[in-house]
Amino acid sequence: MFKIGSFTDGTFTEGTFTDKGTLPSNTFGKGIANKVDVSNNDSKVYIVDFLNIFSDFREIKYKKENIDFHSVKHNNKEKDTYDFFNLFFTKYIDYVKINKSSYFYFVMKKLHNYEVILDNIIKTHKNFNMKFMIIEDKFKNELLDKNKDDFLCQYFFYILQKTNDCVLISNDKYRDKGNYIKLFNFDIFVRVVNFDNKKNIIEKSILKIKLSDNISNLIIFQKFNRCTIPKRDLNIIL
Repeated sequence: MFKIGSFTDGTFTEGTFTDKGTLPSNTFGKGIANKVDVSNNDSKVYIVDFLNIFSDFREIKYKKENIDFHSVKHNNKEKDTYDFFNLFFTKYIDYVKINKSSYFYFVMKKLHNYEVILDNIIKTHKNFNMKFMIIEDKFKNELLDKNKDDFLCQYFFYILQKTNDCVLISNDKYRDKGNYIKLFNFDIFVRVVNFDNKKNIIEKSILKIKLSDNISNLIIFQKFNRCTIPKRDLNIIL
């Protein structure tokens, strides 16, 4: 298990989801300096834009089988998800030379009937330092709802790159970020899922992110360190 961070402004309360109670809240305050405890100097923090990378994987996979991805994209999601993570934690990270002791934040929207799948994945790959960061809220504003996971990728990169060697894994250039970044001016709640190897259990908690106009302005102009396999090169490892 690895910590998301400590606060220089705000409060942080760690919590675990239980079936018998309410969801406790963690708080990401504004002006935070978050430090991941990386003992290996070669380790980095990777923010993974899950749906972007997963969609690329599926598209190339079906293209190799001469199948139109868009005609089957609502099918076989469960198997494809397992296949993706098996590939990611073997050939993908080897190809882009990612240290296996690194830290991985998989940022995603809530996907229908995916909880058991993600639980199985995090147990299967529990030897890796990984968290699922899931934004579950459905927004009435279509622009916000469409880009909520993209926003979170950029937000976490902004927060974590301050005190960590942080890398984004995404083929999305976020060229339209100016259309939606400043619209995220309200509190956001994110479900955090990770595996505690000491207790041998899956832990789930809620993270409350408090946003400000100042942070939005800084996110818009930030530059990313990237480590991604372009879609055209996925054939090499598939």
